Amino acid sequence: MDVIKLIEEAIEYERQAADRYRQGAKGADDPETRALFEQLVRWEEDHERILRDRLATLKLIQGQQ
Repeated sequence: MDVIKLIEEAIEYERQAADRYRQGAKGADDPETRALFEQLVRWEEDHERILRDRLATLKLIQGQQ
């Protein structure tokens, strides 16, 4: 299993999820639902940041950067 490729795919999934939640926030009719989607966006962005940090570390370890 290529861990780097797996993490790169996971980053893309996080990005896509954040985009979907942004759309949900835009379409939300009430403030509570909008706030929920906005929180989900922040979580996905945090996940992406964590994965990017790990990816950078792995690339440094493997000498691919």
